[in-house]
Amino acid sequence: MSYNKPTRLIVANRRDFVLWVGLLMLLAVLSALLSSQPVLLIVLTILIFVTGWGISTLDFSKVNAAKLTLVIFADGRVSLESTNGDTIEGFLDAQQWCTHRVAVLRVAIEGTTRRLVIVSAQQQNADDFRRLNMWLRQDFCSDTRDKQVSGI
Repeated sequence: MSYNKPTRLIVANRRDFVLWVGLLMLLAVLSALLSSQPVLLIVLTILIFVTGWGISTLDFSKVNAAKLTLVIFADGRVSLESTNGDTIEGFLDAQQWCTHRVAVLRVAIEGTTRRLVIVSAQQQNADDFRRLNMWLRQDFCSDTRDKQVSGI
């Protein structure tokens, strides 16, 4: 890659999904109202959403609550920085995907894989998100594990 400066992106947290989960809940309730047994399905829908959000059954509640900044280096290494000063080092793994507004990155950190959601509207610098989008579309970040040099 010709651009060697690290890219800094803000990772979406739990608060960013509240609106979307609420809209999904509204659509589920509306579809329950149109069914043949609306009361039973509305109660069941509300129970599933409240339980899923509260006890980490759904993936929405597994999103970090802290503010995280993801720094992506040109060779695929990443640094995940928290607001409380913690820094975790890792690298981009395969299976990323992106649209013009959202990117989902798969980051391998110490033998575990984490999925991070990046939303374009949250970024301070729109060029960083466009650069990430271009990297993912051109598949620059698919084999960074193979590019890692041992001993660094």
